[in-house]
Amino acid sequence: MSDKIIDFNDLKNKAKEIDVDKFEKYIYDLYYSVMDGSMSMVKFSSKIMEYMKENNISYEKFINIQKKFMERYGFSGDEIEKELKKFGIDSQINNIKVSDLDDITKEDFNSIKKSASFFEKYKENISSSATINIKIKNSINDINIVLEKENIVIYSHKKIDLKDYELNDFILSYKKMLNTQLKVTLCENCIKYTY
Repeated sequence: MSDKIIDFNDLKNKAKEIDVDKFEKYIYDLYYSVMDGSMSMVKFSSKIMEYMKENNISYEKFINIQKKFMERYGFSGDEIEKELKKFGIDSQINNIKVSDLDDITKEDFNSIKKSASFFEKYKENISSSATINIKIKNSINDINIVLEKENIVIYSHKKIDLKDYELNDFILSYKKMLNTQLKVTLCENCIKYTY
C-alpha cells in the first residue's frame, strides 16, 4: 500500500480539455458581442464571473483554464505567468472568501470608497460602451480613431487631412463591414495636458 497522499484540491482545480473547449466557445461568443457593440467591457467581466459561478469554477481553476486556453494559441504557461506578474497579478491566489476582506488595507478601502462615491455622484451622466481604438501614423496624418458601432471619432494634435488614402480605405472597410451609414466626428488640433 502506498503512503502517497492525494490532494483533492489539485484534482478539483485541474483544467481538463473539456473545460478549455467549453470556455473557448463561451469566450468567443462574448468577444463577438463586445466587438459588435452589444456588450460593454463591464458586462463582459460580469459575464465571466457568472460563468465561473454557474460552472462552479474556483479562481485557481479559472487561471488554469486560461493558461491552457492560451497555450493552444502558442503562449507558454511560464510566459503567461511572467506577463501576469508584470501587471501585479499573482496567478497562485486561491479563492477569495469574505473572510479575506479582513486583510484589505486602509488605502485599498479608501480607494474603493472614492471610486464608489464618484460613480454614485455621476451615475446619471455615465454610460458604458464598447469601443475599439486604432492609430494611423503615416506621412500625411498622425491620428487616433475611436470606433463605437456606427460612430467614428478621429482626433489628432494636428490638422486632419481627409485626402489620406490609408484613412479613407480604413473608413470604407469599416463601413462595408457594418453595412450602415457612419457618423464621423473630427477633433483637430487636440491639446493634451496633465491635470
